[in-house]
Amino acid sequence: MANLAGAQSISIRRYAHDQGLLGLAGTCLLQTRATLLWVCTESGLYRYNGRIFQQIQLDGLRNEPTTSMTETADGRLWVAGFQALFVGDEHGFRKLAPDEAQHLQDEMQLASLPWGTVLANGGGLEILQPRANGHWQSQPLLDTATRVRVPELSKVFTLSVDGNTLWAGCARKLCAIDAQRKVQVFGPEHGVPDDRWYSVLRDHDGGLWVRGAGTLLYRAPGATTFSVRSLPLLDGSTVGRPAPLVMDREGRVLVRRNDGLVRWENGHWRSFGADNGLPPGSSDAIVVDRDGDVWMTVDGEGLVRWAGYEWIENWDASQGMPAAPTWSIARDVQGALLVGNEHGIGRQTDPDGRFVPALHNAGIQIVGMQRSQDGSLWTLSSAGFLRRTWPDGHSAEIARLPRAGRRLLIDRQGRLWMLSAGGLFVIEHPLDGGSMQAVADMPAIACTDVQQTADGTLWVSTANGLFRLQNGQWSKVKVKVNGGAPEPWISKFHISDSGEVWLAFYRPGLWHGMLLRGSLDLQEIRDDALRDVSVYLLRGDSAGRVWVGHAGGVEVYDGERWAHLSQSQGLIWDDVSEAAFAEDPDGSIWIGTARGVSHLSDPARLFDERQPSVHIDSLSRGGMPVQRGQLLGWSDRPLHIELSTMEVYDDPSRLTVRYRLLGLHDQWIQSDNLSIDQPPLPSGHFRLQVQVLDRYRRTVSPIADLPFAVAPLWWRSPPAIALYVLIGSGLLIGLWRWRHRHLVARERMLAELVAERTYQLEREKRELESARAALALKASHDALTGLLNRSGILEAMAEELQGCAHGEHPLAVVLIDL
Repeated sequence: MANLAGAQSISIRRYAHDQGLLGLAGTCLLQTRATLLWVCTESGLYRYNGRIFQQIQLDGLRNEPTTSMTETADGRLWVAGFQALFVGDEHGFRKLAPDEAQHLQDEMQLASLPWGTVLANGGGLEILQPRANGHWQSQPLLDTATRVRVPELSKVFTLSVDGNTLWAGCARKLCAIDAQRKVQVFGPEHGVPDDRWYSVLRDHDGGLWVRGAGTLLYRAPGATTFSVRSLPLLDGSTVGRPAPLVMDREGRVLVRRNDGLVRWENGHWRSFGADNGLPPGSSDAIVVDRDGDVWMTVDGEGLVRWAGYEWIENWDASQGMPAAPTWSIARDVQGALLVGNEHGIGRQTDPDGRFVPALHNAGIQIVGMQRSQDGSLWTLSSAGFLRRTWPDGHSAEIARLPRAGRRLLIDRQGRLWMLSAGGLFVIEHPLDGGSMQAVADMPAIACTDVQQTADGTLWVSTANGLFRLQNGQWSKVKVKVNGGAPEPWISKFHISDSGEVWLAFYRPGLWHGMLLRGSLDLQEIRDDALRDVSVYLLRGDSAGRVWVGHAGGVEVYDGERWAHLSQSQGLIWDDVSEAAFAEDPDGSIWIGTARGVSHLSDPARLFDERQPSVHIDSLSRGGMPVQRGQLLGWSDRPLHIELSTMEVYDDPSRLTVRYRLLGLHDQWIQSDNLSIDQPPLPSGHFRLQVQVLDRYRRTVSPIADLPFAVAPLWWRSPPAIALYVLIGSGLLIGLWRWRHRHLVARERMLAELVAERTYQLEREKRELESARAALALKASHDALTGLLNRSGILEAMAEELQGCAHGEHPLAVVLIDL
């Protein structure tokens, strides 16, 4: 029933002080809708933002010991502390007042069901009910009669949820409570032996698993009794509360033990322990995240993540493999996996088994392995020794290259090609004892890579360019780079059946082009991840993907987009070995590295369509949070932005954050951190926009935004401006009134001046008229007598005569001479 020799080397990522996790004694793990991972510890609550852990204050308390945490259907979070309960969400928590929950004990447990949140407190069960004022009330879950009838319910110490059913470890029995508060107790008569029961899990088939201190139970679908499921080394020696049972995304049950992890698969247990890289030690919590990776607490060491749990398997020297690097990978006629390593060949017969040394006479640094049609295995060492091992196991040295060996290929015609630092060599009929010959039509220079395409053409890259053998004739392919002559020394290449060519020189970068009429014009791949790397591996698979290995991992192209694979995702090591690549008939991929080999059972996982996510956890200033749409008073304090994502970005080179503040600038600003400080803002209306760029998958998240506004300084505020307007208006009115008074006074003064001048003129006129009258009198009258003088008499007579003439009446003139 047990397989305790799970041989793979697990890719473990550790999280402790360097990642912000100061509490190294984890007590619970929780994955919620908005947060990838919460960690309860003995020294506080921590939240993982996708890159680091952040300690969360619980109503102002930082180092509050936490033992349990749960999320309700509406997204509310409950946390059990030391004799205290906290309720809240990702933005903060509030401690329940004494009148909301009384007589709280230590080591409380929480569980959320569709019908309520249940608290195991001091051995009893309570349900947390909302009150009308927004507060809460803790009440007994069960009535007094039920508690008296089932005394085991006064000794509850663990809770598990299965749909609408609450399972509880009650005394040394197992209790189940449904939504109608009906209780069922399972004991020896139901196949439940006397033990402390900690965890209940229902698998995909409907079977029920129960973990005790020293026993594991299973109840088949439709059955009414449990049976003991034998599990080696589960002896009850665990100190404290064991980790709960969990199920991976393939439906396999995982059981965490002090010595490692065991998994139920295909009717037996498979064990993973320290030999596989899992750290030993007690563990209180385990969880499987959305990507299928397994997280586990390790007491005193923090947290570990099994990267690539579902789809990447690794092997290194700890599983019996000869010392790496791995230079070549193949399968023998029996289907066993062979790896040609630095110190020889390792052979694995069982996919879950260990490697054993094989083909000792093959030598070291096995740079090439090929299987011929008769089942013989051909090996080439870097020293240039070519050996053949027949299916019956005996082997012989066939040839020796004059210089270092580089590659080995058996083509479809059965010819065996050997690339060396001194030219290209071939054995035309290797199965018939043919001898090795230098290819006369090829220059005796370093040959670096070889491939045969579907049409039978053989391609060889050399220090002097790319050559091909077609219809029995060798020819050199005319290669151009951006229309000009390239450097001659080609390092790696891959040619697809459609004539698409991928090529690398002995300098950073990757080039791409199409074969047209025997010539090749290459263009450099414009991708940031490939621009500065030296290519070690360049191969294609049956699905049409192109694999590019380098010192920082692997880049994979599926015809539309690129994806990156590295240690943080489960690869055993980032430094990929030269040309160590193989594909199994099921489409899975083997990649050799400087530390060992990795097996990718599902390469399509690299191109998961899921977009990255980003969430604005908080926008604050001076420690005060800023709410959506809030108007802030002006301040010279900077803004602090906290972001989080639901993906794991513990590799610093993977994540790029870009943000902008509409209303201040439209350009994106890039950062490598999820915590951003923004200098003080002027007054105005702003909208913070944030995106996450995943460099590995070349994808970008949807935009998250948060609008807010900043009020101006008090002397620029609307009341101040209104006051300025009022003052200005008053000044204008006062000025207008002053001007009006001035104009009226001037008008009055002018009127007075005019009147005075008019009076003077009238007086002068009267005086002039009087003078004129006097002169006229003096001119027509005698000054002594006052009578008319001669001129006056003549003028008077003229007037009279004129009047008489018009009136036709007589005139008599009397002259008196005195």
